[in-house]
Amino acid sequence: MRTLTIVSERHTYPVIVGAGALSRLPGVLDEAGLGGRHIAIVTDDTVRKQPIAEELVTALEQGSFTYSFIEIPAGDAHKSLDTAVSVYGELLAIGFRRSDVIVALGGGVVGDLAGFVAATYMRGVPFIQAPTTLLAHDSALGGKVGVNLPQGKNLVGAFYPPKAVVFDTRALLSLPQRQWVNGMAEVIKHALIGDADLFATLEAQPLRQCPDAAVLEPILADAMQVKVNIVNADEHETGLRQILNVGHTIGHAVEQCSDYELGHGEAIAIGLVLEADLAVMRGMLTMEARDRLVQLLLAHGLPIRPQERDFAEIAKRIQVDKKHGRRGWTFALPQAIGRVEVVSGVEEDEVRRVYQRALEGESA
Repeated sequence: MRTLTIVSERHTYPVIVGAGALSRLPGVLDEAGLGGRHIAIVTDDTVRKQPIAEELVTALEQGSFTYSFIEIPAGDAHKSLDTAVSVYGELLAIGFRRSDVIVALGGGVVGDLAGFVAATYMRGVPFIQAPTTLLAHDSALGGKVGVNLPQGKNLVGAFYPPKAVVFDTRALLSLPQRQWVNGMAEVIKHALIGDADLFATLEAQPLRQCPDAAVLEPILADAMQVKVNIVNADEHETGLRQILNVGHTIGHAVEQCSDYELGHGEAIAIGLVLEADLAVMRGMLTMEARDRLVQLLLAHGLPIRPQERDFAEIAKRIQVDKKHGRRGWTFALPQAIGRVEVVSGVEEDEVRRVYQRALEGESA
């Protein structure tokens, strides 16, 4: 088991990663001054049926905590203001107070939504992230919480750090294969951003399915450490933290234009390739590095080309990305394996050319 540390403007909090991590939750709550509080477990109707939900219940009962479950429908379509309002209502119905604690047990949708509810219910209540998917090794870190609007992803939200992140990797054992592969896109992204050694490890030993704990935990902790280092340097995304968005500017647009038929990681994989192509076209990245990225994504069963869509629809989605200034688009683009740079002033026509070449099966 590994413990990482995030230093937030509000407080410093632990990130505990490993099999059996949930057994440490009562101690984590006590150390955070939250002993004896009522726990509202926000989860989805899929995770509620998984063994990890009972592991959480066992841990809370052993710590003599009272608890209630609040279930939301699974899926990105329910990461919405309507769902948040529903959760507010359920919290009020159980008499949930400002001193009580929300535990977000689930993937990225549950974590983002429950965190948004925690940030806004009674002007803020404590919460714990308890991720259950590989994708959520990314979204559970750093305190970004929020919901989607019809016009785009994560357009309403806040920076609101949890009191702790407790990632019990036993949850990954029951993860469907497609969800595992989707999560590997974010692991590869973190390696591309800041850990060339991790990238090489994944090249030598692709993880097409969940490995045993001895293999999984160091890889997962190393991927999370990349993000922890960046969040500690730039909590509120004023500069450096934007590099974590590599693959996401195009990836989010592709995901939305597929009506979420593409998984998040699948869309990010496509975004990583197209943004690498953009970097090659701009002379920032070598074709050799771009090809290594493509081969690593393929080795993990991830797509590398977008579906046939009118670029105008893609551009409309890119236009509302939060990173953009008044002049041109802003992208996080790879410079090398293990290094990414934020680039402003990218023209729509540059992205159009990269997109069209990808549809035609060409690279930059």
